Amino acid sequence: MRGEYNRNGYEIWIGARIVYTAGNHVHDSTQCATCDRDRLVLKTIRKFCIKTAREIVEEHSGRFAGVERVSEPS
Repeated sequence: MRGEYNRNGYEIWIGARIVYTAGNHVHDSTQCATCDRDRLVLKTIRKFCIKTAREIVEEHSGRFAGVERVSEPS
């Protein structure tokens, strides 16, 4: 299990399948922020990505393979 994150949010992967996604909005993780004041900083997004990936690993008795910053889509 691994995580990928960027300024837009993060994804948790098990193998080749995305099992969880979250946006970058400070008040609603299901949304992407439309302005800077509502956007989480990258360090916080990374922290949430790690935390969520570790929680999912425990639920699925998997192995945590780390997180990686990826490019934002153009």
